[in-house]
Amino acid sequence: MGTIDIQQYIDPEVYDLAYSWLTEDITFYVERAKQAGGPVLEVGCGTGRVLIPTLQAGGDIDGLDLHPGMLEVLRRKAAALGLTPRLVNADMRDFTMPRRYRLVTIPFRGFMHVLDTEGQLHTLRCCREHLESGGALVLNLFHPSFDRLVEPDGEERQEREFAHPETGLPVGVYARRWLDRVNQILRAEMEIRESDPRGYAGPSHTHRFALRWTYKAEMELLLQSAGFTRFEVAGGFDDRPLERDTDEMVWTAWRD
Repeated sequence: MGTIDIQQYIDPEVYDLAYSWLTEDITFYVERAKQAGGPVLEVGCGTGRVLIPTLQAGGDIDGLDLHPGMLEVLRRKAAALGLTPRLVNADMRDFTMPRRYRLVTIPFRGFMHVLDTEGQLHTLRCCREHLESGGALVLNLFHPSFDRLVEPDGEERQEREFAHPETGLPVGVYARRWLDRVNQILRAEMEIRESDPRGYAGPSHTHRFALRWTYKAEMELLLQSAGFTRFEVAGGFDDRPLERDTDEMVWTAWRD
């Protein structure tokens, strides 16, 4: 298996600002955890964007992440709320937890950071081994849309603009992407540009990452090869059918 490079990934201290706009999946994962009827493991828990709301909702949830800095931020945020999550610094492709779970989740396309088929299978098998009988794995990843696959390499574009959660000032997210269409790998350079109170350019934060996209039929084969015999996919967090190539693929696979 190859390595998952976290050296150029976003500074954990900046992560919450950079993804403060992303809230649409939180209710979905919190509700899944509440419905699980038992312990939950979040793989790729980061700084607790989903894990902390799950704890606040009364969920019995453990967290796992490869990046120790992310876990330190999570612990600090949780402690400020009087919470003490159980966290493990480990690779999603090869981990061992002391208990089994009714639900294992990999939110926000965390699975896509695994760039080779061997690593994908190791991840899915490891998650399955940590499920109780009848338990479910839930993860989401983007479907590779035609428009994304034909966009020119290296061209800067503004991804979004949102208000800083503390100051209310504009924050812009800019991206450059390079696509390896043979190996299905997207490499990205992201820059988060803040504004100062005068409206001028403020601090900026740059990070890089790589993601491997996966097609629907390919994911079905991966799940089958990992030992899952029952699974389904939705086209979003509202359980609508997967019909468009711009839909988010939300997969649920059960350990029978």
